[in-house]
Amino acid sequence: MPSQQRDARTASIGSVRDYQCSYLAPAAAEWSSVLLHHDALIGDQLAGELSRLTSAPSIAFSEYDQTTWGYTLFVDGEALDSFWSIPEIVEEDAAAVRGTPAALSRVFGVPESDVAPYLQHLSPDLSETSKVFPDDEFELSDHWVRVDFMRRLGILYPDPGKTAGGRYLQIIEPHASGTTPQEKTVSPPKKARWKFW
Repeated sequence: MPSQQRDARTASIGSVRDYQCSYLAPAAAEWSSVLLHHDALIGDQLAGELSRLTSAPSIAFSEYDQTTWGYTLFVDGEALDSFWSIPEIVEEDAAAVRGTPAALSRVFGVPESDVAPYLQHLSPDLSETSKVFPDDEFELSDHWVRVDFMRRLGILYPDPGKTAGGRYLQIIEPHASGTTPQEKTVSPPKKARWKFW
């Protein structure tokens, strides 16, 4: 993008409306993140393909209607593990999206006890819960609890425009414009790791 500065007057970055911009940033020593643009539909597809190309894990975090959150963990391009906090809202079978603490522990090198308490299926009618851990910012029933969960995995939610090394970019999905952007051949970095929203 020609500019990385947000213009508050036009709500744009480099003449592109801010809600159409994605943000690429470091998230931890071995992880990078892509905060996808509003209403992006390519999170799982992109995470799976990057995992396949880099032979490294990737994780796509999702949120639906500010009500439920979930993730899909990919290893070598294959979906290894999935979770949704309220499966019926996204029309998923609860047994298929229960999350696996052991898989997360293996991939991220964190204790199962740090992640297991977040992997609870909640009732759509539940309005308030407590925090999973005292130092969490959000309650379990708040879809933003995924940020606390990410922190337990050792990766940070990016702060667009403020994360050192971060860059805005525009990703054009074929469904959005009716055309496919030109493809470029790029050699993938060795063992890069990605996460997506």
